[in-house]
Amino acid sequence: MRLLRRGVIMVRSAVPPPDEREVLRALRVPHATRITDIDERGVREAITLALDRALAMTAFEGVFRTAETSEIREDEVVLREAPPGLLRSSVLAKRFAGAREVGLSVVTLGERWDEALDELARRGEPAEAWFLDALGTFFVDRAARMVEARIASDLARAGLARSARYRPGYEGYPIEAQGALCPFVEASRIGVTVNEAMSLWPRKSVTTVVSFVAREDGGALEDEGDPVVTEAKSS
Repeated sequence: MRLLRRGVIMVRSAVPPPDEREVLRALRVPHATRITDIDERGVREAITLALDRALAMTAFEGVFRTAETSEIREDEVVLREAPPGLLRSSVLAKRFAGAREVGLSVVTLGERWDEALDELARRGEPAEAWFLDALGTFFVDRAARMVEARIASDLARAGLARSARYRPGYEGYPIEAQGALCPFVEASRIGVTVNEAMSLWPRKSVTTVVSFVAREDGGALEDEGDPVVTEAKSS
């Protein structure tokens, strides 16, 4: 049975429009189920404007590759054909126990989001800017999960299932890991770079690592947020 082909794969797609309940949860307005439920007129208008902007910018690009696990040490998950120390973390070693493959990805919503946020800052629209920034975080996370679903679909043909996901900057896995992860997946192909502080540019970009185990060993995916709702289309 054919494994996912080695090397970097590029994905282009768009995040499906969320319903208003999801939007409000992402904006930390859990008491409302619809935007019209919000009493404050100014907040309603700022959310509506931010959402209209966001829905016009749901396209994303991603790059990913998978690597076979060669060894799991106490403080590192060692991957074949990957630079030493890429997954050096005792937390990852524990979470990725039993992993046969690891998927590594970078996803971005692109520079349009930076331009839109900078424009709002220049215009002195802090409320709309805050809501748009939060929606960008929500959309890029959804995009990342869509790419993960694509990886999982490919590896399922080899009898592998997702077991855990993690990101640089989470506890025990330093943000500096992005400096090695981005070149490994050729993030420059989608215009993503890492600055001296190890932050990503464009700002609405994320890196993710996901472990895959033999299907009989796979349980529920260890996750910290919403499930994947759709799959990305390959470019």
